[in-house]
Amino acid sequence: MADHSNPVLILGAGINGAALARELLLNQVPVVLVDHGDLASGTTSWSTRLIHGGLRYLEHGETSLVYESLSERERFLANSPEHVAPLELMIPVKSQFAGLVTSAAGFFNLPFLKSGSPSRGSWAIRSGLTMYDWLAGSQRLGSHRRLPSSEWKPIGFDSSFVDVFSYFDGQIEFPELYTANLVQECQQIANEAGLRFTLRTYRKPILQKKHFEFENLLKNDSPTDPIEPSAVVNASGPAGDETLEALGIASERLFGGTRGSHLISHKPVLLETLGKRGIYAEAYDGRPVFILPWNGGALIGTTDLRHDGDPELATASDEEIDYLLRCVNSVLPDVALNREDITQHYSGVRPLPYVPAGSTASIPRGHWLHEHDGTPWPCYTIVGGKLTTCRSLAQHSAKMILEKLGRQVVANSQTRKTYAGDTPDISPGNRASFIMHTLTGIDISADTRTMAAAAIDKLHAKTMADVIERRLMLVFDPTLSNSHLEQVADALIAAGKLDENAKAEALTSYTQRLHSRFGKQVLPA
Repeated sequence: MADHSNPVLILGAGINGAALARELLLNQVPVVLVDHGDLASGTTSWSTRLIHGGLRYLEHGETSLVYESLSERERFLANSPEHVAPLELMIPVKSQFAGLVTSAAGFFNLPFLKSGSPSRGSWAIRSGLTMYDWLAGSQRLGSHRRLPSSEWKPIGFDSSFVDVFSYFDGQIEFPELYTANLVQECQQIANEAGLRFTLRTYRKPILQKKHFEFENLLKNDSPTDPIEPSAVVNASGPAGDETLEALGIASERLFGGTRGSHLISHKPVLLETLGKRGIYAEAYDGRPVFILPWNGGALIGTTDLRHDGDPELATASDEEIDYLLRCVNSVLPDVALNREDITQHYSGVRPLPYVPAGSTASIPRGHWLHEHDGTPWPCYTIVGGKLTTCRSLAQHSAKMILEKLGRQVVANSQTRKTYAGDTPDISPGNRASFIMHTLTGIDISADTRTMAAAAIDKLHAKTMADVIERRLMLVFDPTLSNSHLEQVADALIAAGKLDENAKAEALTSYTQRLHSRFGKQVLPA
């Protein structure tokens, strides 16, 4: 039955905004989803790409978040196996008893028992993994195990490590494509139910009393009509405070994001060392470091630094790159990773709540819906949130919004699948083309221009960056060449998204972006 009531306006088309749009549409609520950039062009694109329970959150006492995250990890694996796959992680440790009291002090909120040593020994790790298994219940990934020395010593861990444990979490190689999948689902749900669903990317919202107008930020985009929403949700992540300020909505400071930077390497000895397993280790300074097999290469991260600037300008600094290299070499000294071994890097800002002081590791990693007063319609801001909990955050938020609108919850997405078949067997480096096939029907072996045309026609891509960074995922291809860029530009021209006479400038500008934002060199051929 068609619903002609005013739509809920969601500002921010990342994974959380798209998941909320789907949840509201399932409950027969029309939605307009708006972003000043592309789908998933913010925090969603810059994470460590894990669907995980948050093992480290246990020592900060965030048990309920871990339980929620483990439940959502299970749903991701069951509902979206084309996007999320199990990943075994090894945890090497340097002592038997270090960190046991400190971890317990964090769990029970007893700060006076915390020590200055950041190290965690076998007993602390085993205790944490045992609780992790218990919170996970009878899920499909199984329990942790202690590896025999005959299994882990040949890997080449630093001689300071005395024990290695192993457990499973999930890996989502391309959350950008999962977000595109969510938006595609939104349109399908809306079409089936006779509901309004509108996606407006590259639009700046302008509030005029009760109405919103939208300024086009791209030259070749069509104009849009103003709307009067039934409710507004600010899902713009770490830029949430700036979004509220631009709209003139009074609010306390809600966000205090931290920057996380990552490196990507294709050094053969590193890939051989990892095989199909990742490493979740304690670096020389006690911070966790992930060294993961990913997309045919290795993903290394992450840092956790307070970031007060524009989230869209976050870039891995020289200091962060050196830090991550040192972290890897402190865990796997025989790999001898250096700057020449780094294919590229990326960096983004987490949408964490504002905490004025203290360790960044102790900032809460949960999420909530903050309600604003004094607005013409119910108005909320999503604070926090991570990839793993996007669906549960959406379900919780939709319930609050529906109650405010005087409506009942009639559905949820707990068992909604994005993939109907058996778990696909996808070889490393081929997941993006497989997902493009499932979303658009395009042949997996299609050339770049054909793939780009499908991304533009069916997945809302409008720019070079949209296609290369968030649809075809060519930005992470070590063989990315000028030929690829030319084919993408030609597809944009054919679709009326780029003027022919602007092609040369677009190619030059985008090549510069790849170098400055990703440290990436484009091959000449």
